[in-house]
Amino acid sequence: MPFSPPAVPSKRHAERLATGLGFASLALAAFELARPGALAKSIGLDENHVFLKGFGAREMATGAGLFGWRRGRGKSLWIWARVAGDLSDAWALAPALRRGNPQRHVAIAAAGVLAAVAIIDVLCARALDER
Repeated sequence: MPFSPPAVPSKRHAERLATGLGFASLALAAFELARPGALAKSIGLDENHVFLKGFGAREMATGAGLFGWRRGRGKSLWIWARVAGDLSDAWALAPALRRGNPQRHVAIAAAGVLAAVAIIDVLCARALDER
C-alpha cells in the first residue's frame, strides 16, 4: 500500500482543532513555567533548563492568542507561531538525543510526539489559510 501524505482538514475542523491546540499550549506552558527542571531532567537535559521558562511563556502566548481570535486569518497566524515554536523545541531537544544520555528513550519519544504535533500544526494552519 503506497504512502499518502496526511490530508489538510476542512476549515471547520481546523477551527475546532485550533481550540484543542490552544488548550494543549496552555497545559504545556503551565508545566514548562512551573517545573522546567523536572521537564529537563526527564529527557536528560540537566545542565541549563532556564530556557524552558521562555518556551513556557511562548506557549502561553500562542495558547492565549488562539483563544483571542474567533475566526479568520488571526487564528492561522497563531498556529504558524506554534509551528515556529515546534522548530525551536526540536532544536532544544536535539542534545537530549545523544547516545550517552540515559534518558535518550524518553527524548526519542518526545521527539516523536513533537513531530506529530508539528504535522498537525502545519495541516491546521494550511486549512485556516485557505480562503
